Parts: sequence; C-alpha cells; structure tokens
Amino acid sequence: MRVAVVGVGVGGLAVAGHAGLGGHEVRVLDVRSEAVVPIQQAGGIRVTGKEEGFASVVEASLDPATVIPHADLVVLVTQGQDQSAAAASIAPHLSPGQVVLVKPGCTGGALEVAEVLGDPRFLVAETDAFVFGCSNPRPGESHIASIKQHFGVAALPADKTDDVLDLVTDVFPQATRAADVLHTSLQNMNAILHLAPMVMNAGRIEHEGGRFDLYGDGVTPSVAAVMAATDGERMAVALALGIEVRPLLEWIGVSYGVEETDLHTAIQRLHHDVYGPSPAPTTLEHRYLLEDVPCGSVPVVSLGEQLGVAVDLTGRCIHLASRLLGRDLWGSGRTTARLGLANLSAAEIRARVGSG
Repeated sequence: MRVAVVGVGVGGLAVAGHAGLGGHEVRVLDVRSEAVVPIQQAGGIRVTGKEEGFASVVEASLDPATVIPHADLVVLVTQGQDQSAAAASIAPHLSPGQVVLVKPGCTGGALEVAEVLGDPRFLVAETDAFVFGCSNPRPGESHIASIKQHFGVAALPADKTDDVLDLVTDVFPQATRAADVLHTSLQNMNAILHLAPMVMNAGRIEHEGGRFDLYGDGVTPSVAAVMAATDGERMAVALALGIEVRPLLEWIGVSYGVEETDLHTAIQRLHHDVYGPSPAPTTLEHRYLLEDVPCGSVPVVSLGEQLGVAVDLTGRCIHLASRLLGRDLWGSGRTTARLGLANLSAAEIRARVGSG
C-alpha cells in the first residue's frame, strides 16, 4: 500500500519506519528541512527497539505535491495544535476517496481536520491513541520502546469506518473498530495522564529540571487521585453524549496488559514494566501542557459545559496550567465552536458524527 506520513518528528518517524518495515511504499512530508534531509540522505529510516531494520522511504519532501497525490493512506502525525495547519497544507493536493488518518486525533482531531478540509469527499478518520512509545536517538532514526496491543479507529461519518479500517489494519493489525469519533476523542488519555502530574509537580519540574521520573516519582497516591477524578469528569461527559468509554485504569489493562485494582499501582507498574525510565520534562513549556490541554482537556470541558456536566476540576487544572505558562490555553483550545459543534444538543452532536 502507498502510505504518506505527514510530520516526521518523533512519532512520524516511528510510523514511517514501521510502515516501511512492513513492505509498504512510504513517502514522508514535513515543513522542516532538518527533519527531511537525513531521511533523504539515508534513503530511509533506521528503526531499533521492539522493531529492527532499515525502512526504505521512496520520497522525503518539503513539498506536499510530491507526496500526497501518491498515497492511498495519508497519516497525519503532528502535534494536536499543528493538525489544522497540516490539513490546510495538504488540502489542495488531496483527491476524492483518499483517506486522511489523524494519528492520534487527541480530542476532536478528525472533527477539526474535516472542518479545515471542508470537502466531504475526503474521508477523515482518527485513532484514540498513538501506537508507539518511541524516541528519536539521532536524526532520521527511530527507537520504538513499546507498542500498544490495541487502539481504536473511527471515521467521520461513522458508517465509513469499515472502509478506513481495511486500510489501517494493513499497516497496524492491532487497530480495532471504534463506534465513532466521539468514542475515539473521549478515549484520549493523554490529558488525563499528563495534566495533573504536570501542574502538581510544577515546582519540582522547575527546580530539578527533569531530574526525576514523571510517573515513577511524580505520580504519588494523591496525584493519582486527582487523575482519577479528572478521568471521572471525562467519562461523565461521554455519558451525557450517550456513549460509554473505558476508565483510565481499564484502558491501561487493555492497552498494555497491566491489570491492577487501583490507579496509583497501575501507573507504577506501567512505569516499571512498560515505559521504563520516563524523565519529567525539563520545563513546563512542553507538549504535555501545550498540546494535551488545548487539544485534550479543553474540548472535554467545552463539551461538558455545553451539555450541563460538572467539569470543575478539569477546568481549574486548565486555568492553573494557563497561569503557570502565562498563556491562554483555553483561547487556543478546541472548543465546541472550533469543532463545529457549538450550541448542539447531545443528539445533534451524535448525528453530526453519524452515530444517531
């Protein structure tokens, strides 16, 4: 299959490397020459860790015209706050019937990308999680430390999901069908995993400069309790929409095979048995806040407020993160207005995504 990967940062390198090792015809696109040139020079991507080998890349380019028209599956692997700009850059080069997979969609990724593309002939889908735990040891190289056992995929509208899944499972066999993009969006766990640990360890991050483990050291029982409470608000929003999503504790078990009865113990096992050392960010100016708040926490709170759900704790964490960073994360976030869902009832929102 012909696969185009848009964005070859840490995640995009892993996706492109994995696809290339799987025998697919891979092209990659980025706006940064420092990301593209090493792949051009090597003719591909060196992959180490859970997968090993050299993945050939047919084209590594700064120009979407040389990449996008030649793909059956376009995988958008940028940070959440960059997804709309990436979608705008590839839109003139898409053809009807091409599939754009937002991986991961964070919360509302497919909805936002579809709004930007503005053409229902382009099939947009998203995943509920990123499949790899990975790093970029050297330019043009990917180290894959962990691989999720399962992740969900949904298309917009939902009745196109099976068509998308036929393509996606050719590259990622562990992909499973999710009911719709509300499920994939509200199953996004990044904000739950990162927001509370970051704001509750803000002083330590600034003082120690990352010289501690965010999960192993930073997620104490009290931090885990706040994570569980924000997770409860996420599930309440899902319930108001008439959908059921997994709690974080169950999600950890399904995704990684780590089954425990309490969240703190599960996070510690995730740290020791799966992730390994996970040094805390050296600064608060990190994607755990810059991406996961506007593209994860904000849409949950915006939906909750619109539907009359109590989301006070998550909302306070957003305001605290904004104050810590000195910027308005709400103003740059995925509100229901930005996602094309403003003033809609739960039933109307479900109809918008094709689930009722």
